[in-house]
Amino acid sequence: MSHILKHWREAATLLLVAKSRTPVVSKFQTCNFQMLMLKRSGKSKFMPKLHVFPGGVADAADFSPEWLHQFGKLGDDSVDSMKSFLSRGGPGPYMFSRERPNEFSEVPSELAFRICAIRETFEESGILLVRDINRLRNEPIKEGDQPVSGKSSILSDSILKPWREKVDEDASQFIIMCKTLDIVPDVWSLFEWSNWLTPLLPGKGRRYDTAFFLCVVDYIPEAIHCNKETTELEWSSASQFLLKHQDQSNSLKLAPPQIVELGRILHFTDVEKLKAFSWDRSAVRVQQYFPVICRCDDAVLFLYPGDDLYPDNPDFDGEREIMSVPGTMEQLRIKYPNMNRSEMFHADDASERRNFVCNIKMKDGQLPPLFETFDRCQKIMQMLMLKRSGKSKFMPKLHVFPGGVDDADFSPNWGMIQ
Repeated sequence: MSHILKHWREAATLLLVAKSRTPVVSKFQTCNFQMLMLKRSGKSKFMPKLHVFPGGVADAADFSPEWLHQFGKLGDDSVDSMKSFLSRGGPGPYMFSRERPNEFSEVPSELAFRICAIRETFEESGILLVRDINRLRNEPIKEGDQPVSGKSSILSDSILKPWREKVDEDASQFIIMCKTLDIVPDVWSLFEWSNWLTPLLPGKGRRYDTAFFLCVVDYIPEAIHCNKETTELEWSSASQFLLKHQDQSNSLKLAPPQIVELGRILHFTDVEKLKAFSWDRSAVRVQQYFPVICRCDDAVLFLYPGDDLYPDNPDFDGEREIMSVPGTMEQLRIKYPNMNRSEMFHADDASERRNFVCNIKMKDGQLPPLFETFDRCQKIMQMLMLKRSGKSKFMPKLHVFPGGVDDADFSPNWGMIQ
């Protein structure tokens, strides 16, 4: 699809959330689910060495009319239900509603980008989110059944591994695989979550207009990263990913879209409530997030929609000078109090820092990142925890809460105190 647009390519990514059998505990919260992230290869031209959600660039094969024939095998009830699901919320942002050439116009963008997200997740992790056609004929998914959990294929590795290799080499093999195995991508479980358009960064030409979907599965499926595009795969909670990112000694690092989306997930500790919210929120189409770079006296701001400083007519194509506003970061917070921005600045120790600030209500019903509570909790935890000596016989070199025991604590003399 890259030849259609001049300034960016279209892509889809998946926030894959899996129920956990045991509580997932971090210093910030305890929840009952984990999320999948992959570390991109250092050779990648986009976001090298960063942890990202599975996903990738849309291919012409994702828009193939053959998909309509494949879904047509489900029967009228399932097809009508799918069309109703895909059109929920009315017209979407530009990447969903723009006019396309005839060869890419038959398949709705809402279907094609879900297929893309599922295909890329299969390529990068081996997790295949599909439903059996024969079963769907007998048990079609209707709106009253929503929100539904995703279905990960239980087909044997001996069947899926060769197909994964074929699809990885040629995206058009995905529809051939589905025809051969009599399955369809599980588009019903992918709920529209957000839409990010890469900002105009000096010296960096690759840009993507990316649809983010969220899918909940009822268990953690087996996953193996591909060596072609990624080097690591990890299941963890949103708070654990963010804590690792903040830890300067940890190699796990995140890009701003991943930080923001994980920050939204912090609102939830129960996976069923997260699934219900994502379904209810998707009744309204997502708002496109195009960060606008703005320089001030002591920082660089990345402005998001709804911020008082966000321009009415953003420069999507890089035809104007970078935005500049007089005043310090703190002064601008006072002068422009409705904030949806990240602030990049140098701290006293000369290290580069970034603050995310959001105090507005989202137009699309999405939640703001829970960073203020997260950061406050972090500071409290740092104040209340002490590192034990390496010579300690119990928990050496670990951070613990203040405490201990001594025989004097049990002295009968305590009973003499009135």
